[in-house]
Amino acid sequence: MRGLAALLLMAATLAARAEGMVEVSFMDQPPDGGGYVTRYLVTDRYLRMDYGQDRDDFLLFDRQAKLAYNVTHDQRTILVIEPGPVAVARPAQWEVKEDLLSDERGRRTFDITVNGQHCSRITASPTFLPEVVQALAEFNAIMTASQSVTYQATPPELRQPCDLARFVFDHGAWLKNGLPLYEADADGSVRRLLSYETGLPERRLLFALPNQYRTVRLKDLQGAARP
Repeated sequence: MRGLAALLLMAATLAARAEGMVEVSFMDQPPDGGGYVTRYLVTDRYLRMDYGQDRDDFLLFDRQAKLAYNVTHDQRTILVIEPGPVAVARPAQWEVKEDLLSDERGRRTFDITVNGQHCSRITASPTFLPEVVQALAEFNAIMTASQSVTYQATPPELRQPCDLARFVFDHGAWLKNGLPLYEADADGSVRRLLSYETGLPERRLLFALPNQYRTVRLKDLQGAARP
């Protein structure tokens, strides 16, 4: 807990825009136990997400082209994710609320609810690594089309309003108060900040797509899966 508290305090005081590449790592703990590292590498052009190792499978978001690429090494494939129209309609009854619980020392803790259902409790810093927040917001925006198709394909009994809000209609609510430093979701998932570095030299090979991998469009796969 002391380590997390120190990171939160450092995050609250880091307001200047970082130069070069930024690296941010989180510990993600699913509700069924265990945990894994999620690493974000951010430059002016790219956002890369992986599990903390350079040779991992990774997702690369080209912020300029507005395209995302999911790279799977053992299958030697690149899945191309494109923006597009949302495939589901916003429900007639739809209320997303933010309840601010505390705002002190540069950190805000708040709850997000959708139609009265609790979704997440988040502690965030409005001044911490704004370029990372911006990159994630851009990525979330281009993902809404594919996420809406996934939601539509989910059996009705498994659909959750929190998922529809977070991944389709109201993804901005999760970043509204800055980069989440700690997040506990209603399903039992927990994410916490592990570490970050700024001003790193840009390692261009980490943002390059592998040669000779088979390219597949997610839209084609989703279209083929529809009845």
